[in-house]
Amino acid sequence: MNQTILIVDDNLDNVTLLEKVLQKSGYQTIKGYNGKEAVELAHREIPDLILLDIMMPVMDGFTACGIIKGDESTRHIPILMLTAKQEINDKVKGLEIGADDYITKPFHLQELLARIKSRLKLTHEHRQAVSRERRKALDLMVEGVEHEIRNPVVSIGGFARRILDDLPEDDRKKGYAKVILKEAERLERMVKDSVALQGLSDGGKEKLDIHTLLDEALSQTRKLAEERRVAIEKNYDKTLPALPFNHDNMLIAFIQIISNGLEAIDDGGKLTLNTAPDLSVKNSPGLKIEIIDTGHGISAVHLDRIFDPFFTSKMSGAGMGLPLTRKIIDYHHGTITVESKPGQGTCVTVTLPLEEQSFAP
Repeated sequence: MNQTILIVDDNLDNVTLLEKVLQKSGYQTIKGYNGKEAVELAHREIPDLILLDIMMPVMDGFTACGIIKGDESTRHIPILMLTAKQEINDKVKGLEIGADDYITKPFHLQELLARIKSRLKLTHEHRQAVSRERRKALDLMVEGVEHEIRNPVVSIGGFARRILDDLPEDDRKKGYAKVILKEAERLERMVKDSVALQGLSDGGKEKLDIHTLLDEALSQTRKLAEERRVAIEKNYDKTLPALPFNHDNMLIAFIQIISNGLEAIDDGGKLTLNTAPDLSVKNSPGLKIEIIDTGHGISAVHLDRIFDPFFTSKMSGAGMGLPLTRKIIDYHHGTITVESKPGQGTCVTVTLPLEEQSFAP
Protein backbone atom coordinates (compact mmCIF):
# COMPACT_ATOMS: atom_id res chain seq x y z
CA MET A 1 0.00 0.00 0.00
CA ASN A 2 1.42 3.39 -1.04
CA GLN A 3 1.40 6.27 1.41
CA THR A 4 -1.70 8.45 1.21
CA ILE A 5 -1.68 12.25 1.29
CA LEU A 6 -4.77 14.36 1.90
CA ILE A 7 -4.74 17.62 -0.12
CA VAL A 8 -7.02 20.36 1.22
CA ASP A 9 -7.25 23.67 -0.67
CA ASP A 10 -10.20 25.72 -1.92
CA ASN A 11 -8.34 26.47 -5.16
CA LEU A 12 -9.21 23.72 -7.66
CA ASP A 13 -6.14 24.42 -9.80
CA ASN A 14 -3.82 24.03 -6.81
CA VAL A 15 -5.45 20.72 -5.84
CA THR A 16 -5.24 19.39 -9.41
CA LEU A 17 -1.54 20.33 -9.72
CA LEU A 18 -0.61 18.84 -6.35
CA GLU A 19 -2.56 15.68 -7.11
CA LYS A 20 -0.67 15.12 -10.39
CA VAL A 21 2.74 15.81 -8.83
CA LEU A 22 2.13 13.58 -5.82
CA GLN A 23 0.70 10.70 -7.81
CA LYS A 24 3.66 10.89 -10.19
CA SER A 25 5.92 10.57 -7.14
CA GLY A 26 4.16 7.39 -6.06
CA TYR A 27 1.71 8.70 -3.45
CA GLN A 28 -2.01 8.05 -3.28
CA THR A 29 -4.09 11.19 -2.89
CA ILE A 30 -7.40 12.30 -1.36
CA LYS A 31 -8.92 15.72 -2.04
CA GLY A 32 -10.82 18.22 0.08
CA TYR A 33 -11.75 21.86 -0.49
CA ASN A 34 -12.36 23.31 2.98
CA GLY A 35 -11.49 22.76 6.61
CA LYS A 36 -14.69 20.86 7.38
CA GLU A 37 -13.90 18.34 4.64
CA ALA A 38 -10.33 18.10 5.96
CA VAL A 39 -11.58 17.01 9.39
CA GLU A 40 -14.10 14.53 7.95
CA LEU A 41 -11.59 12.97 5.53
CA ALA A 42 -8.86 12.78 8.18
CA HIS A 43 -11.16 10.77 10.46
CA ARG A 44 -12.53 8.55 7.71
CA GLU A 45 -9.41 7.88 5.63
CA ILE A 46 -6.57 8.28 8.19
CA PRO A 47 -4.02 9.58 5.61
CA ASP A 48 -0.27 9.42 6.19
CA LEU A 49 0.12 13.19 5.80
CA ILE A 50 -2.12 16.24 5.25
CA LEU A 51 -1.34 19.25 3.04
CA LEU A 52 -3.60 21.89 4.54
CA ASP A 53 -4.28 25.39 3.19
CA ILE A 54 -5.13 28.09 5.74
CA MET A 55 -7.48 30.55 4.02
CA MET A 56 -10.56 28.48 3.10
CA PRO A 57 -14.34 28.84 3.31
CA VAL A 58 -16.62 27.00 5.78
CA MET A 59 -13.71 26.30 8.14
CA ASP A 60 -10.17 27.68 7.93
CA GLY A 61 -7.01 25.61 8.16
CA PHE A 62 -6.13 26.76 11.67
CA THR A 63 -9.43 25.48 13.05
CA ALA A 64 -9.23 22.22 11.09
CA CYS A 65 -5.65 21.63 12.28
CA GLY A 66 -6.69 22.18 15.89
CA ILE A 67 -9.55 19.69 15.63
CA ILE A 68 -7.41 17.03 13.91
CA LYS A 69 -4.54 17.39 16.38
CA GLY A 70 -6.95 17.43 19.31
CA ASP A 71 -8.45 14.04 18.46
CA GLU A 72 -6.68 10.90 19.71
CA SER A 73 -7.45 8.99 16.52
CA THR A 74 -5.90 11.59 14.17
CA ARG A 75 -3.36 13.55 16.20
CA HIS A 76 -0.51 11.35 14.92
CA ILE A 77 -1.07 12.47 11.29
CA PRO A 78 1.61 15.01 10.27
CA ILE A 79 0.18 18.28 8.89
CA LEU A 80 2.09 20.51 6.48
CA MET A 81 0.32 23.89 6.24
CA LEU A 82 0.23 25.78 2.94
CA THR A 83 -0.50 29.49 2.79
CA ALA A 84 0.12 32.63 0.81
CA LYS A 85 0.56 34.53 4.07
CA GLN A 86 4.10 35.38 5.14
CA GLU A 87 3.47 36.95 8.53
CA ILE A 88 5.47 35.39 11.37
CA ASN A 89 2.41 35.43 13.65
CA ASP A 90 0.48 33.14 11.29
CA LYS A 91 3.35 30.66 11.16
CA VAL A 92 3.70 30.68 14.94
CA LYS A 93 -0.05 30.19 15.36
CA GLY A 94 -0.05 27.19 13.01
CA LEU A 95 2.86 25.55 14.80
CA GLU A 96 1.34 26.20 18.22
CA ILE A 97 -1.90 24.56 17.14
CA GLY A 98 0.04 21.46 16.15
CA ALA A 99 1.14 21.82 12.52
CA ASP A 100 4.32 19.85 11.86
CA ASP A 101 5.70 22.05 9.09
CA TYR A 102 4.90 25.23 7.19
CA ILE A 103 5.52 26.27 3.58
CA THR A 104 4.61 29.58 1.98
CA LYS A 105 3.06 29.97 -1.47
CA PRO A 106 4.33 30.19 -4.13
CA PHE A 107 6.58 27.22 -3.43
CA HIS A 108 8.86 25.10 -5.56
CA LEU A 109 7.40 21.64 -6.14
CA GLN A 110 10.73 19.92 -5.53
CA GLU A 111 11.00 21.66 -2.16
CA LEU A 112 7.47 20.56 -1.28
CA LEU A 113 8.23 16.95 -2.21
CA ALA A 114 11.43 17.07 -0.15
CA ARG A 115 9.51 18.43 2.85
CA ILE A 116 6.89 15.69 2.50
CA LYS A 117 9.50 12.95 2.21
CA SER A 118 11.45 14.30 5.19
CA ARG A 119 8.34 14.60 7.36
CA LEU A 120 7.15 11.08 6.54
CA LYS A 121 10.62 9.72 7.30
CA LEU A 122 10.77 11.54 10.64
CA THR A 123 7.33 10.23 11.57
CA HIS A 124 8.34 6.68 10.65
CA GLU A 125 11.60 6.87 12.63
CA HIS A 126 9.80 8.31 15.64
CA ARG A 127 7.24 5.51 15.61
CA GLN A 128 10.02 2.91 15.34
CA ALA A 129 11.86 4.44 18.31
CA VAL A 130 8.68 4.51 20.39
CA SER A 131 7.98 0.92 19.38
CA ARG A 132 11.45 -0.23 20.45
CA GLU A 133 11.13 1.41 23.86
CA ARG A 134 7.65 0.00 24.30
CA ARG A 135 8.89 -3.48 23.45
CA LYS A 136 11.64 -3.26 26.08
CA ALA A 137 9.14 -2.20 28.71
CA LEU A 138 6.67 -4.88 27.68
CA ASP A 139 9.35 -7.58 27.83
CA LEU A 140 9.93 -6.64 31.46
CA MET A 141 6.19 -6.62 32.12
CA VAL A 142 5.72 -10.04 30.54
CA GLU A 143 8.58 -11.44 32.60
CA GLY A 144 6.84 -10.12 35.72
CA VAL A 145 3.58 -11.76 34.69
CA GLU A 146 5.34 -15.09 34.35
CA HIS A 147 7.02 -14.97 37.77
CA GLU A 148 4.40 -13.22 39.89
CA ILE A 149 1.08 -14.47 38.51
CA ARG A 150 1.65 -18.07 37.43
CA ASN A 151 1.62 -19.68 40.91
CA PRO A 152 -1.42 -17.79 42.29
CA VAL A 153 -3.40 -18.47 39.12
CA VAL A 154 -2.60 -22.18 39.22
CA SER A 155 -3.68 -22.30 42.88
CA ILE A 156 -6.94 -20.45 42.19
CA GLY A 157 -7.75 -22.74 39.29
CA GLY A 158 -6.94 -25.88 41.25
CA PHE A 159 -9.08 -24.98 44.26
CA ALA A 160 -11.92 -23.80 42.02
CA ARG A 161 -11.96 -27.22 40.36
CA ARG A 162 -12.12 -28.96 43.76
CA ILE A 163 -14.99 -26.75 44.92
CA LEU A 164 -16.82 -27.34 41.66
CA ASP A 165 -16.44 -31.11 42.00
CA ASP A 166 -17.61 -31.14 45.63
CA LEU A 167 -20.72 -28.95 45.24
CA PRO A 168 -24.05 -30.57 44.35
CA GLU A 169 -25.59 -29.66 40.99
CA ASP A 170 -28.46 -27.71 42.56
CA ASP A 171 -26.18 -25.49 44.67
CA ARG A 172 -26.13 -21.97 43.23
CA LYS A 173 -22.55 -21.54 44.46
CA LYS A 174 -21.60 -24.06 41.77
CA GLY A 175 -22.30 -21.34 39.20
CA TYR A 176 -19.96 -18.98 41.02
CA ALA A 177 -17.25 -21.66 41.05
CA LYS A 178 -17.68 -22.15 37.29
CA VAL A 179 -17.12 -18.43 36.70
CA ILE A 180 -13.99 -18.46 38.90
CA LEU A 181 -12.66 -21.51 37.07
CA LYS A 182 -13.38 -20.02 33.65
CA GLU A 183 -11.55 -16.79 34.47
CA ALA A 184 -8.67 -18.67 36.10
CA GLU A 185 -8.28 -20.78 32.96
CA ARG A 186 -8.24 -17.59 30.87
CA LEU A 187 -5.45 -16.20 33.06
CA GLU A 188 -3.60 -19.51 32.81
CA ARG A 189 -3.70 -19.25 29.00
CA MET A 190 -2.38 -15.68 29.19
CA VAL A 191 0.48 -16.76 31.43
CA LYS A 192 1.23 -19.70 29.12
CA ASP A 193 1.31 -17.38 26.12
CA SER A 194 3.54 -14.91 27.93
CA VAL A 195 5.98 -17.71 28.79
CA ALA A 196 6.03 -18.70 25.11
CA LEU A 197 6.71 -15.08 24.13
CA GLN A 198 9.48 -14.65 26.69
CA GLY A 199 11.13 -18.00 26.17
CA LEU A 200 11.03 -18.32 22.38
CA SER A 201 14.01 -20.34 21.24
CA ASP A 202 15.68 -19.69 17.92
CA GLY A 203 16.34 -23.39 17.43
CA GLY A 204 18.07 -24.63 14.29
CA LYS A 205 17.89 -23.08 10.86
CA GLU A 206 18.25 -24.27 7.33
CA LYS A 207 17.74 -22.88 3.85
CA LEU A 208 14.15 -23.45 2.82
CA ASP A 209 11.71 -22.29 0.16
CA ILE A 210 9.45 -19.59 1.61
CA HIS A 211 6.65 -20.59 -0.78
CA THR A 212 6.56 -24.11 0.60
CA LEU A 213 6.22 -22.64 4.09
CA LEU A 214 3.44 -20.25 3.02
CA ASP A 215 1.53 -23.11 1.39
CA GLU A 216 1.90 -25.12 4.59
CA ALA A 217 0.48 -22.21 6.61
CA LEU A 218 -2.42 -21.92 4.14
CA SER A 219 -3.09 -25.63 4.48
CA GLN A 220 -3.32 -25.37 8.27
CA THR A 221 -5.75 -22.45 8.01
CA ARG A 222 -7.86 -23.92 5.18
CA LYS A 223 -10.81 -24.74 7.44
CA LEU A 224 -11.05 -21.12 8.61
CA ALA A 225 -10.84 -19.89 5.01
CA GLU A 226 -13.67 -22.22 4.00
CA GLU A 227 -15.83 -21.14 6.95
CA ARG A 228 -15.36 -17.48 5.99
CA ARG A 229 -15.75 -18.23 2.26
CA VAL A 230 -12.45 -16.49 1.50
CA ALA A 231 -10.79 -16.79 -1.90
CA ILE A 232 -7.01 -17.24 -1.77
CA GLU A 233 -4.84 -15.59 -4.42
CA LYS A 234 -1.12 -16.38 -4.65
CA ASN A 235 1.35 -14.26 -6.58
CA TYR A 236 4.64 -16.04 -5.96
CA ASP A 237 7.96 -15.06 -7.50
CA LYS A 238 9.35 -18.55 -8.05
CA THR A 239 12.77 -17.18 -9.02
CA LEU A 240 13.49 -16.22 -5.42
CA PRO A 241 16.18 -18.36 -3.78
CA ALA A 242 15.82 -20.32 -0.57
CA LEU A 243 16.63 -18.44 2.61
CA PRO A 244 17.78 -19.48 6.10
CA PHE A 245 15.11 -19.69 8.78
CA ASN A 246 13.74 -21.87 11.54
CA HIS A 247 10.86 -23.80 9.98
CA ASP A 248 8.71 -24.32 13.08
CA ASN A 249 8.96 -20.77 14.40
CA MET A 250 8.39 -19.15 11.03
CA LEU A 251 5.39 -21.42 10.40
CA ILE A 252 3.85 -20.18 13.67
CA ALA A 253 4.37 -16.58 12.53
CA PHE A 254 2.70 -16.99 9.14
CA ILE A 255 -0.17 -19.07 10.51
CA GLN A 256 -0.85 -16.20 12.91
CA ILE A 257 -0.74 -13.54 10.18
CA ILE A 258 -2.93 -15.56 7.80
CA SER A 259 -5.42 -16.45 10.55
CA ASN A 260 -5.76 -12.79 11.52
CA GLY A 261 -6.42 -11.87 7.89
CA LEU A 262 -9.06 -14.58 7.51
CA GLU A 263 -10.77 -13.64 10.78
CA ALA A 264 -11.02 -10.03 9.59
CA ILE A 265 -13.22 -11.15 6.68
CA ASP A 266 -16.73 -11.80 7.92
CA ASP A 267 -18.35 -13.60 4.99
CA GLY A 268 -16.71 -13.71 1.59
CA GLY A 269 -13.65 -11.80 0.49
CA LYS A 270 -10.09 -12.34 -0.65
CA LEU A 271 -6.71 -13.01 0.93
CA THR A 272 -3.72 -12.30 -1.32
CA LEU A 273 -0.17 -13.52 -0.77
CA ASN A 274 2.60 -11.81 -2.74
CA THR A 275 6.33 -12.55 -2.73
CA ALA A 276 8.99 -10.43 -4.41
CA PRO A 277 12.60 -9.28 -3.98
CA ASP A 278 13.06 -6.64 -1.28
CA LEU A 279 15.09 -3.79 -2.76
CA SER A 280 14.42 -1.25 -0.02
CA VAL A 281 17.88 -1.60 1.54
CA LYS A 282 20.91 -1.09 -0.71
CA ASN A 283 23.58 -3.82 -0.69
CA SER A 284 21.33 -6.02 1.45
CA PRO A 285 19.33 -8.46 -0.67
CA GLY A 286 16.09 -9.59 0.85
CA LEU A 287 12.69 -11.09 0.28
CA LYS A 288 9.34 -9.38 0.79
CA ILE A 289 6.09 -11.16 1.64
CA GLU A 290 2.79 -9.29 1.57
CA ILE A 291 -0.40 -10.77 3.04
CA ILE A 292 -3.37 -8.60 2.11
CA ASP A 293 -6.96 -9.11 3.24
CA THR A 294 -10.18 -7.38 2.21
CA GLY A 295 -11.53 -7.42 5.76
CA HIS A 296 -12.88 -4.73 8.03
CA GLY A 297 -9.48 -3.13 8.66
CA ILE A 298 -7.95 -1.73 11.84
CA SER A 299 -8.47 1.74 13.26
CA ALA A 300 -5.46 4.02 13.63
CA VAL A 301 -5.82 3.94 17.43
CA HIS A 302 -5.64 0.13 17.51
CA LEU A 303 -2.96 -0.05 14.80
CA ASP A 304 -0.39 1.51 17.14
CA ARG A 305 -1.00 -1.21 19.74
CA ILE A 306 -1.44 -4.45 17.79
CA PHE A 307 2.04 -5.70 18.74
CA ASP A 308 1.49 -5.07 22.47
CA PRO A 309 1.17 -8.23 24.57
CA PHE A 310 -2.37 -8.74 25.93
CA PHE A 311 -3.86 -6.15 23.57
CA THR A 312 -6.59 -7.28 21.21
CA SER A 313 -9.31 -5.54 19.23
CA LYS A 314 -11.32 -8.78 19.20
CA MET A 315 -14.24 -9.42 21.52
CA SER A 316 -12.29 -11.84 23.71
CA GLY A 317 -8.90 -13.43 24.21
CA ALA A 318 -5.44 -12.07 25.00
CA GLY A 319 -3.56 -10.76 22.00
CA MET A 320 -0.27 -12.65 22.18
CA GLY A 321 -0.16 -13.90 18.57
CA LEU A 322 1.24 -10.78 16.91
CA PRO A 323 3.83 -10.02 19.63
CA LEU A 324 5.08 -13.60 19.24
CA THR A 325 5.07 -13.19 15.44
CA ARG A 326 7.15 -10.03 15.62
CA LYS A 327 9.61 -11.65 17.99
CA ILE A 328 10.07 -14.53 15.53
CA ILE A 329 10.62 -12.10 12.66
CA ASP A 330 13.08 -10.10 14.78
CA TYR A 331 15.06 -13.26 15.52
CA HIS A 332 15.47 -13.71 11.78
CA HIS A 333 16.70 -10.12 11.29
CA GLY A 334 13.51 -9.31 9.42
CA THR A 335 10.85 -6.63 9.72
CA ILE A 336 7.07 -6.72 9.96
CA THR A 337 4.83 -3.74 9.23
CA VAL A 338 1.06 -3.39 9.11
CA GLU A 339 -0.92 -0.88 7.04
CA SER A 340 -4.68 -0.79 7.36
CA LYS A 341 -7.71 1.31 6.52
CA PRO A 342 -11.04 0.72 8.28
CA GLY A 343 -13.47 -0.78 5.80
CA GLN A 344 -10.77 -1.40 3.19
CA GLY A 345 -8.58 -4.14 4.59
CA THR A 346 -5.08 -4.73 5.90
CA CYS A 347 -1.65 -5.36 4.38
CA VAL A 348 0.99 -7.12 6.48
CA THR A 349 4.48 -6.88 5.00
CA VAL A 350 7.31 -9.12 6.17
CA THR A 351 10.87 -8.70 4.92
CA LEU A 352 13.57 -11.30 5.47
CA PRO A 353 17.27 -11.29 4.53
CA LEU A 354 18.39 -13.71 1.84
CA GLU A 355 21.97 -13.82 3.09
CA GLU A 356 23.08 -16.09 5.92
CA GLN A 357 22.92 -14.28 9.27
CA SER A 358 22.96 -15.36 12.88
CA PHE A 359 19.80 -14.98 14.89
CA ALA A 360 19.31 -11.90 17.01
CA PRO A 361 20.26 -12.39 20.66
